[in-house]
Amino acid sequence: MNDMWPRWDETRDHLGNDPGRVTDARAELEAEIAAYRLAEIRKGQHRTQAELADEIGVSQRRVSEIESADISRAEVRTVSRYIEALGGTMRLVAEFPGRSVELR
Repeated sequence: MNDMWPRWDETRDHLGNDPGRVTDARAELEAEIAAYRLAEIRKGQHRTQAELADEIGVSQRRVSEIESADISRAEVRTVSRYIEALGGTMRLVAEFPGRSVELR
């Protein structure tokens, strides 16, 4: 065996099975998938990030950030305008145990 590379069982034990870490990774992956889908909708309409940015009054960089899963820093209003400019509507829902509240 090559001593240069760690063994899988040692690596696995080092990483552990932290449920919080799994939840965070899943949320990050879901955000990346959503961002990818938004970008695909824009591209399907043959529109550039710059064109969409001009339409909704933000920088091209902000559109790029939204499409790169960096949506957590974006204002709800900005994301809503982005979605509406593509012909969609946005719903904002707060989830609680046994109850949901639609905010928009």
